[in-house]
Amino acid sequence: MLQDLLRTIPWFMHLDAAQLDSMVTSMEQRHLAAGDMLFHHGEESYDCFIIIEGSVEVLIFVNGTEHRLEVYNAGDIVGEMALIDRSPRSASVRAISACHLVVITEVEFKTMIGANPELAMRVLRNSTTRVRNTNQRMISDLERKNNELLKAYQQLKAAQNDLIRLNRMEQEMAVARQIQESFLPRQLPQLPGWEIGAYSRGAQAVGGDFYDCIELSDGRIGLVVADACGKGVTAALFVALSRSLLRAASQAPWIFQGGAVLDAESILTGALWLVNDYICREHGDNNMFVTLFYAVLDPKNGDLVYVNAGHNPPLLLDAQCENLYELPEATLPIGIMANQTFPSQRTCVEPGYRLILFSDGITEAMNSAGQPFSDDRFHDVLREDGYLGAQNLVSMIIAQVDAYAEGAPQADDMTLMIITREA
Repeated sequence: MLQDLLRTIPWFMHLDAAQLDSMVTSMEQRHLAAGDMLFHHGEESYDCFIIIEGSVEVLIFVNGTEHRLEVYNAGDIVGEMALIDRSPRSASVRAISACHLVVITEVEFKTMIGANPELAMRVLRNSTTRVRNTNQRMISDLERKNNELLKAYQQLKAAQNDLIRLNRMEQEMAVARQIQESFLPRQLPQLPGWEIGAYSRGAQAVGGDFYDCIELSDGRIGLVVADACGKGVTAALFVALSRSLLRAASQAPWIFQGGAVLDAESILTGALWLVNDYICREHGDNNMFVTLFYAVLDPKNGDLVYVNAGHNPPLLLDAQCENLYELPEATLPIGIMANQTFPSQRTCVEPGYRLILFSDGITEAMNSAGQPFSDDRFHDVLREDGYLGAQNLVSMIIAQVDAYAEGAPQADDMTLMIITREA
């Protein structure tokens, strides 16, 4: 019987049999399955409930997220604050397990308190404890969230500083790229009966390749293609140093010696000796070096005097675009050994021939499968499209390399210079 169940609950122990029988005859009972809601936050209902069997949880929702405040078990009273202050429900209550509850109206609540005045203090004490615990949890939760917000703010501030630093680095790299691009010839020489085309592209923001066309005495042209070891900023700085030294050393003999005309061999060996000596002496500890092909071309007769310091052998393509000839390398790269000599070699660019200077970023360009463009493919393009003018041939080769790479990241700097002589 319900009376027997209620007798086991402290709230009803002080009621006499008549009071308990009278209350039971009018008392409503409530049965909930696990997950059923007893009432919702904001409801205007003013009864409270005493749990006979089972357990319930008190919930609030903050920004759509559910938070559990309390768990009440058999013998506990739930919802008495709405009954006392006649205010809407301040939270929701949901059954954790199957529950059997009795509904206590305001009249029945007064009957219980009248029979046991100590019960009022107990209700007040329980309510105060719950409010205090809830407040403490809320304070602890606020402190935790405040710490999380502070940590998030610090992380955001650090990320913002990193972003500012990254933007500054990107701006500085953009300036460095512009400066490096300014080292390349603004205009390639236009020689009667000749055409020169060139292209250079770094694998990173700044690169370690460069080319140059140096105007020398008596209408001759210095042709340079070079590749500093490594990539990025370190290689770019080394390129700037090497290019400036080489250009200054090449032009100095006839500028500072009253316009005296020196032979090509003297210009080559003197300039390369000076650059190599300075790099070995001042920067030998950096273990940096430059592979370089440097040639002096006499456009009047096609004579080409050159030094290949460890660079890819340039190619000569004949007038019929059938036969390719390599110009062999002869010395170590610049910056390897002090007091190194640079013996020159000689050939001739015959009418209709093409001289192709390049860095290994052309032939070693990788596709998505990790396979290089290769010397064979490079030679095939030259034989097939060699009839084009110098700049058009440069553009065709770069387009073929890019198409082969199929969008794979550029692995190395690419530089290409082609010099054609009219037939």
